[in-house]
Amino acid sequence: MNDQLYMAPLLAFTDCTFREVYFRHFTGIDGALAPFIVVSENSRYRKKAVRNLLPILHDSIPIEPQVLSRDPYAFAALAVLLEDIGFSSVNINMGCPARAVVNKGRGSGLLPYPDIIREFLNISLPKIKIPVSVKLRTGLHSHDEIFPLIDVFNDFSLSQIIIHPRLGINKYEGPVNLDIMDDIVDRFKAPLVYNGDISRDSFDGLKTRFPSINRWMIGRELIKDPFLPGDIKSGVLSERTSVYGERKGKLRIFHDDLLKAFSQIIGNEVALVGKMKSYWNYLGSLFPDEKDELEKMKKILKLDDYRKCVDILLGNH
Repeated sequence: MNDQLYMAPLLAFTDCTFREVYFRHFTGIDGALAPFIVVSENSRYRKKAVRNLLPILHDSIPIEPQVLSRDPYAFAALAVLLEDIGFSSVNINMGCPARAVVNKGRGSGLLPYPDIIREFLNISLPKIKIPVSVKLRTGLHSHDEIFPLIDVFNDFSLSQIIIHPRLGINKYEGPVNLDIMDDIVDRFKAPLVYNGDISRDSFDGLKTRFPSINRWMIGRELIKDPFLPGDIKSGVLSERTSVYGERKGKLRIFHDDLLKAFSQIIGNEVALVGKMKSYWNYLGSLFPDEKDELEKMKKILKLDDYRKCVDILLGNH
């Protein structure tokens, strides 16, 4: 059973610039879910959000747009537009745990209301020609919320269901609930994609525990460890402690390409440095012996100072 690996949608991290650069330097990912576009009840959305999906990369690594909405008509209209500009599938976000999203009845705020979800799908899906997938959590307040939703989703033709076994109220804190996955993994008609805390340490255990799943979505750990998807595909998941030698050189080339790409779209020096530092909040875990230098980086505002810091961490050009 060949494993399919997907890049998770991480707002402010896995945008089109990051994806394009990442796929130039690393292997293992078969597709990506783009960070969500919000479409409101009057079908308004930020045109920049759609533009940021482009360019559609190359055919070998398809990108699936994600839409955050509670209005089935607005969602369907945007899905048709996305098809018109060249996308071959679309995803509904029913998992975002942000309070502002939940309070508007979007994202994981939909999960306690199976009747509303059924109506949403009943209205929107017949209007959409391309395949539609759903990304969700196992509940907002309780994992019991997932059980009536299984019956709803099984009544529709969905391309796949991406499940993150955490509650919306827990956001990204605490462990994922694998026991609830045991209860639901074989109950869905659509193929399942597992999402949540996939790492070098956890992947083999997840595969053993859920043998019927061969689709996996990697989120924060991909930013922490860009080599992870390729190592999963190669079957060599050695313990991650640090990077050195050839891998440090590869990470340097990737970093410099990413910095160059962002410098072409972020004109403000402080903003550019801030953008790059945000990735080091994750990448820093690859450098356990450089904690002092990583602490210094947090205070840096100027590009020259940032480059000097990177030279220490990754070596000179």
